[in-house]
Amino acid sequence: MIDPKRLAEEMSVEHLCRTANDYFKSLSDPTPWMTKPFSSLVEAPELLQNVGLLLSGLHLGKTMTVLDFGAGSCWFSRILSQLQCQTISCDVSDAALEIGKRLFKKLPLLGEGVFEPRFLPFDGKQIDLPDNAVDRIACNDAFHHVPDQRLVLSEFVRVLKPGGIAGFQRTRKISLQ
Repeated sequence: MIDPKRLAEEMSVEHLCRTANDYFKSLSDPTPWMTKPFSSLVEAPELLQNVGLLLSGLHLGKTMTVLDFGAGSCWFSRILSQLQCQTISCDVSDAALEIGKRLFKKLPLLGEGVFEPRFLPFDGKQIDLPDNAVDRIACNDAFHHVPDQRLVLSEFVRVLKPGGIAGFQRTRKISLQ
């Protein structure tokens, strides 16, 4: 097991960002990441339950601007976009965001009133958005990877509009023993 707190103490934010990018670049087949939450019969029930709870807690409305922080391959961003939110997929890994772009291209959004997603690289310190830029922030199974959580929370406060909501969800790790 990797202890994120220990890594955060021992490694720089820049190093951790490079490590995340290297991981996504190393994937020979990103399909399982693109087909979440339906890529695993074992994981799907918990992922769907957790995503449902996160969506419920965000109190979303059509056309709201939602920052999907720690978006990874952007599968959750795609769900938000399909719900007619204006999605900003934000991640430290450019390679993960490229997988997300492929996902949106291979599985285009359906219906009218859907918005093209935006993709925003994150340097591990500052979210490249103006103050009061988003209605909601969704952090789906990613915040435990953030080395300087206080700094990132202050960024959330800065980019959230007054009355905005930040929602967090963490999936427990399933063991098949």
